[in-house]
Amino acid sequence: MEKPANDGSHSEELFSHFKSIPEKEHLPRHASESHLSCLKQDILNEKTKLEATFKEAELATCSVELLLPLFKDTIEEISFENTDLSASNLKISKQKEILRKELDTFKLLKQTLEHLLRKTEHQQRGDSLSNLLEKLADNESENTNLKTKVLEKETYIQELSCLFQNEKANALKASRFSQSVKVVHERLQFQIHKKEAENDKLKEHIKEAKLSETVSASNAWKSHYEKIVIEKTELEFQIETMKKQIINLLEDLKKMEDHGKNSCEEILRKLHSIEYENETLNLENTKLKTTLAALKDEIASVENELLELQEVEKQQKTLIEVYKTQIQKLQEAAEIVESRCKNLLQENNLITKNKNKKLKKVDENHDLLTKLSLEEENYLIQLKCENLKQKLEQMDAENKELEKKLANQEGRLKHTNLEFKEKSAEYRALARQLEAALEEGRQKVSEEIEKMSSRERALQIKILDLETELRKKNEEQNQLVCKMNSKAQHQEVCLKEIQRSLEKSENQNESIKNYLQFLKTSYVTMFG
Repeated sequence: MEKPANDGSHSEELFSHFKSIPEKEHLPRHASESHLSCLKQDILNEKTKLEATFKEAELATCSVELLLPLFKDTIEEISFENTDLSASNLKISKQKEILRKELDTFKLLKQTLEHLLRKTEHQQRGDSLSNLLEKLADNESENTNLKTKVLEKETYIQELSCLFQNEKANALKASRFSQSVKVVHERLQFQIHKKEAENDKLKEHIKEAKLSETVSASNAWKSHYEKIVIEKTELEFQIETMKKQIINLLEDLKKMEDHGKNSCEEILRKLHSIEYENETLNLENTKLKTTLAALKDEIASVENELLELQEVEKQQKTLIEVYKTQIQKLQEAAEIVESRCKNLLQENNLITKNKNKKLKKVDENHDLLTKLSLEEENYLIQLKCENLKQKLEQMDAENKELEKKLANQEGRLKHTNLEFKEKSAEYRALARQLEAALEEGRQKVSEEIEKMSSRERALQIKILDLETELRKKNEEQNQLVCKMNSKAQHQEVCLKEIQRSLEKSENQNESIKNYLQFLKTSYVTMFG
């Protein structure tokens, strides 16, 4: 009676083992890759163990089935031997409960194992069916190809049989016409000799015609080319003379311009010396007025820039305060998270003590994940705090740099204002002098430009006339070249036609020779 108790403990261990499988499968996805690889290996090992456990469960069921008749025998023995019916009934009820529990556990084990095995068998069957279907499709395609090949070979055999019969009939015809072929052969040889002699004569005639045409064409081309060369030399001489005249005219223009510039400069110098004394007093007064107005404008602009910079500083200070408050909030949140982590760890420790020893592995994995997540949150909060501190330091450094830049800009502005005032006065005086000199120079230049334009127009008219003559001569040359090309093309076409006729005659001769050889070979094969 101790066997059922041992079997019950074994069945409970198996049931707890199968419960742990889905719990392991539902682990959180945020674990590391190394942990996941280990779990995959465990799952593969467990699949191999499932079949062994299934066999063990079947053996346990068999043992239970064997225990049932023993249980009946014990009941009968107790009924005959023992007088205390109450004690025997209690034992029987306890054994019944034990057996029912074992049967329930075995049923659950069978259901789980059958479900897992069905999944694996279904996958294997699906793979095997797909492979078989692919093989069937390949075999069907091969069968269709073989059928088509067989049909093609049958048609080919029929064609060969027809050709064999036709060749037999042709052989009989060849034996009948062998006598007539000899006569035809002699006649054809006589015609071939005649055509070869005619072809030789035609070739010699074509060569002589080509030579005469090429000689006449070359002579005409040489005479025309000599005329064109003479005309080109005359035109080039005229162009060179025109270029020399243009160069001389340009040199005269440059001399006139230089003389005008020198005279203008002398006049300007005299005017400057006279007007300089009168304008010095006026310039000094205007300089003072302009400097005062410019200084006022610059002072106003500098004040506006200072106000803008002050506003920027205020905004940066407010941002610094905001960052500080955010840092304090983050620190408080970190403290709250740490306190929560401690509470969670305490609760997890209390829960793990009450659970079974077999489930400690799963609980340890959960604790590790929670610890990792909390450590990651703390690490992220620390990084944010460090980034905020770095930003505050950068803002302080930028403020200091801005203050230094403002001081340097103020000094530069003062220095540039003084230089600008001095140079503006000088430029105004020079501008007035230049305007007067330019007006006089423009008048003289306009007069000389009119003279030059009249000369240039005359030269352009002459150049246009020469260009029209050149175009006419070039057109005549192009027409002559086109005529020569057309004649050459016509001659080439004629030569090609003659060559084609020769090739046709040669092909006919070759076909006749081939036919004669075929007749000879057929005669030899038929009559030996």
